[in-house]
Amino acid sequence: MSNIDQNEVRETIQAISRKVFADPQLTISEAMGATDIPGWTSLSFTQLLTEIESTYGFKFKITEIIKMQNIGGIIEATLNHLNA
Repeated sequence: MSNIDQNEVRETIQAISRKVFADPQLTISEAMGATDIPGWTSLSFTQLLTEIESTYGFKFKITEIIKMQNIGGIIEATLNHLNA
């Protein structure tokens, strides 16, 4: 996959987030992080990343994961993989 649109990635990550955090009404924004999403734990964060990796068929590097401070960072890292 190449030249994937940021909005498309945001929508996919939102759908995955709704599943992982068991909240069908969850609406994500780039600034949201662990303190903004009920149920965000280290385990749910790992599940979120695993679902994204599975959906798009790549693996995040540990250095990327360490830099992910919020949803925006997750979207950015995902786009970097998809548009590489």
